[in-house]
Amino acid sequence: MVEFKVGESFPLPQVSWEGAVFSIEPYTMTLTYRYRKPTEEEIREFKNGDYELAVTELRNIIFFLSKFGAMGWADAAYNPNLSDSEKKLPDLVEGNKGYSIDCFLVDLDTNILVARRLIRMDPKFSGKFKKLIEQSQARKDSFDRDHFEETVQALYSQYSTKDLYKYALMKMKSKES
Repeated sequence: MVEFKVGESFPLPQVSWEGAVFSIEPYTMTLTYRYRKPTEEEIREFKNGDYELAVTELRNIIFFLSKFGAMGWADAAYNPNLSDSEKKLPDLVEGNKGYSIDCFLVDLDTNILVARRLIRMDPKFSGKFKKLIEQSQARKDSFDRDHFEETVQALYSQYSTKDLYKYALMKMKSKES
């Protein structure tokens, strides 16, 4: 069992670049922000600020966009076919509050988890997102990791995060404070 404790080493593989990573695992969705020496204000905004989510799809690449409080927008390129594990999101039933995302803020230099937060997608956003993931998984026979990486780099050279937000298929805001 993987354990996530604020103030301790982050148990997932360490990367060398700043930014956000979105992932769907068998039992959870995760959003990991890796910042170099996050400030007290960034930590506070991540933990307690209002949040916004958006999802864009361009050339079969899903971009999961997020913003916490006064922090800037972050984007994470994603495709459920990046790993071999099946990405089956549970069905949404009447009265369901939507899917949850486990969010982590990690100091890139020390690999220490400095903040953790659980947020919830609203039911409408969750339903649209589930359909998008299922459509993407249906194309797994044609998925090529090298092509994915090349396409992501090409899209990042063409579009800023602000541009990606403009093309979002779904958006949501939540007041948490």
